[in-house]
Amino acid sequence: MCTICSNTLAEKAKVEAEKAECLTVISQLTKNITSLEQEIKLLREMLKLARLQKFGPPAKDSQEDHPQFDGLLAECDELNGEAEKEEAAVEHVEYDRKKADKNKNLNGRVSIPDHLERREVILDLPPAGKICQVTGKPMIKIGEDITEQLAIDPVKIYVIRYIRPKYVSPDRRKGAKVGVKTEPLPEMPIDRCKADVSLLSHIITGKYSDHIPFYRQEQMFARDGITIHANTMYDWAGACADKLKPLHGALRDFILSNDYINTDDTPIDMLEKGRGSTKQGRLWVTCRGSGPPGIYFNFTENWQSEHPKKMFEKFKGYFQSDCYPGYVNIGQREDIIPLGCWAHVKNKFEDAKAIGDKQARQFVILINILYRIEHRIAKLPQEMPEAQKLSLRQKRAQRVMKRFFDKVKSTHALPKSTLGKALNYAANHEQPLKNYLLDLRFKPDNNVAERAIRPVCIGRRNFLFVGSKRGGETAAVFMSFIATCKANDVNPHEYLKDVLARINSHPFRKLADLLPHNWKAAREKK
Repeated sequence: MCTICSNTLAEKAKVEAEKAECLTVISQLTKNITSLEQEIKLLREMLKLARLQKFGPPAKDSQEDHPQFDGLLAECDELNGEAEKEEAAVEHVEYDRKKADKNKNLNGRVSIPDHLERREVILDLPPAGKICQVTGKPMIKIGEDITEQLAIDPVKIYVIRYIRPKYVSPDRRKGAKVGVKTEPLPEMPIDRCKADVSLLSHIITGKYSDHIPFYRQEQMFARDGITIHANTMYDWAGACADKLKPLHGALRDFILSNDYINTDDTPIDMLEKGRGSTKQGRLWVTCRGSGPPGIYFNFTENWQSEHPKKMFEKFKGYFQSDCYPGYVNIGQREDIIPLGCWAHVKNKFEDAKAIGDKQARQFVILINILYRIEHRIAKLPQEMPEAQKLSLRQKRAQRVMKRFFDKVKSTHALPKSTLGKALNYAANHEQPLKNYLLDLRFKPDNNVAERAIRPVCIGRRNFLFVGSKRGGETAAVFMSFIATCKANDVNPHEYLKDVLARINSHPFRKLADLLPHNWKAAREKK
């Protein structure tokens, strides 16, 4: 081969190598650009979602969804399409009317309950005003104008002074063994405490029901010239909680004896002793799913999955929760049937819809149809057999869910995008989400536990953190009884006032009699 040909081939090989290298670089740069574009898109989604969460998203149930909503409802239902549209139109009118009436009542007159005490103030004419200026004769009374206004007396604090006469035998020598006899003091939850059970109950409900921190209550008492330090109230609350811990355990056992429970958790800061800083503790809530309501809180110093594992180690039945891994592990036990939460699923698709993802819209509509089915089942006549209601609920909801999960599997989105996360969540929890159709008692979401834990979120805005592990446990005890009282339509102050006065002498084997639903039943019998 000549020198010229050799050089040409070498140059050609060099060009080909450089070309291949350029193509490799271009391919790598293209991949990098694609990756960066995806990352920018995800960051923009996160920014938009954060803005919506901070400043408020648009209305979730917009009017523009209604035509598509009704069309999907007719497709998913076994009933006649036209009849469904008419029924939907009636429901919209009824809903709008109720909403308008509700808003109207907000600006109307305040209704005054009949059971309140009436203190009469007679505003009569003076004697001279009762003489007719024309005839000079006394005027005749023909009736009365009655005007009622709500009034209030500030909290009245008073002192109970127990006077106990002391008695001895008339013969000091023969009756020496009798000694001095006197009537014992009434039962108190705390020995030698300066506070009556009425005041203890007032302080406790003020803190754990009305979210008034102890230091604010100290200021309120100071306005009446009474000095009760916040630390003293803290000690009183802790001592009362210690007395109620056996009853707190009885409440837990009562809730776990049911075969259907709801559970959730929320963070709460705890002050670390000696460091002057806080660490994140946890409040866990467990609600009785059916029968007399029961709500149980327990406090832990961390969020480890060992806590729910220990809590529910003996529970068997239907377990409704969110997707926290500790709960998911419990749901994998053979004696547990997990129930999902459609509210969580809907919120994730709502987020995707709020940032402008059009694919998320139909998922939201389908979930709304599931809730409309629940609304219609609830409106069925009470005398209708539950088996028939359950059958109707299953037939109608299964059609909707089939369409929903088919669409979940056929829709493609970036895994880390807002829509991708929503699709992944729904796909991973398909069976638990369907399980609520097994029984008419079951709800499609875990909102019972969500509502129970909401007061904790309000409370921590006021008192910010618990002072110690004991403070967290004290909060858990009182939040349990206050929440359960409210769920059973029981006045928490009256309940705690009565129970704290009797807890020391009440037989342990009869502790269940003091649970709020049993306490209420006993009161109603009297």
